Amino acid sequence: MNIPSVVLGKSVFWGLRALHRTGSALPGLVVEKTNRRFLAAMLTQLPQGVVVVSGTNGKTTTTKLVTALLESQGLRVLTNPTGSNFVRGTISAVIDKATWGARLPYDIAVFEQDEAHAVHFARTVKPRGVLVLNIMRDQMDRFGEIDTTLQLLQVLALSATEFVVLNANDERVSRIKVKEGVNKLWYAHSEDLQPDFLTDDQLYHAESAAYILAGKPNAELVSYDENSVSLRLGVTPHHYKFQLAGGHNALNLTAALTVLQQIVPQPDTAKLAAAILTVEPAFGRGETIQLAPGNTVILQLVKNPGGFTQALRMLELKSYKTVGIAINDDYPDGRDVSWLWDIDFESLQNGYHIRCSGDRAADMTNRLKYDEVLVEATEPDLAAFANSFSAAAGANSGDSIIFCTYTAMLRLRELYLGAQGGLDEV
Repeated sequence: MNIPSVVLGKSVFWGLRALHRTGSALPGLVVEKTNRRFLAAMLTQLPQGVVVVSGTNGKTTTTKLVTALLESQGLRVLTNPTGSNFVRGTISAVIDKATWGARLPYDIAVFEQDEAHAVHFARTVKPRGVLVLNIMRDQMDRFGEIDTTLQLLQVLALSATEFVVLNANDERVSRIKVKEGVNKLWYAHSEDLQPDFLTDDQLYHAESAAYILAGKPNAELVSYDENSVSLRLGVTPHHYKFQLAGGHNALNLTAALTVLQQIVPQPDTAKLAAAILTVEPAFGRGETIQLAPGNTVILQLVKNPGGFTQALRMLELKSYKTVGIAINDDYPDGRDVSWLWDIDFESLQNGYHIRCSGDRAADMTNRLKYDEVLVEATEPDLAAFANSFSAAAGANSGDSIIFCTYTAMLRLRELYLGAQGGLDEV
């Protein structure tokens, strides 16, 4: 039954690639419509089951980290590397990696899932483990109120058969319950790092925000800088060289290590450290793009107040001269951009050459005006912006960064790299 579906899906892949398209969603959509039992039937082949990563921010990077850590221990890991995190994107990943005989030569799968679509996934596949990263206000035109997201992730957590890993510093994540007999584990940052990791509610009273710790963490982030992280696994301190910048990525690593402990309780530490050092940013999540010899730009995805606030802290770890902000309001970005008013942009007041772009470039420029941030140029057209930003970055010298919403990020990657990406991710 599955062989015809694999042949059909691979044929769609072949056609898309002949047209120079990535096809991160369409093959899965076609197979989903013709064989609704395909995904569950295929994934039962995996001897170590399926792990699902979900939450508002950090899914793609954390999935990549979990995959790299498991692979460092000799496991063959099936994943959705394009970041296509609807069920159809997962089906596409399975089709792509399956043999023509409908076999999956892997030990375990690690999939990121959009918070809403994770519920549909859990109805089809009962994951061995679930990792919930955080719950923040995001795309209210899709999810509604933030407690709706909590309800969706609660359903996902209850589908886990062996373990659930939760963020002990997130007051909403801490409410998630698990089934009897399922192991609940926590990861966290230390109290000293409280100002660096504000939850959605804490954004509005940052100076008085209390430290939240819902349970004893199996892994705890202690400190981080531009090139390394220090954390405790249980009571044992560890220090790793790490090239993913930002506190958000240091915390993502802490979450990934908690998952690893459940699957490989006694990992090869040398191989683990090597894997952590070599993990590169997922596309558009701190990805470095070469603009010209000696001239690079970081593309950093932003999509909600919490994520943008955390991304802005990257400016504290490294000196950036030229800063771009590209805001679109297409469906994958969220139509409502009023969330931009919930971010403190005062850190951009001094020493930066700032340029705005995207469909809502004027709105972004207006928002910055209220925080007394000077914008040098406002160019809604992303192609024109890409050219002018490159010229400005070269003239200003030093490092540059562009904070961008999802569709703006895809377009900028295409302009700078000639890369095309799907839109099956939010």
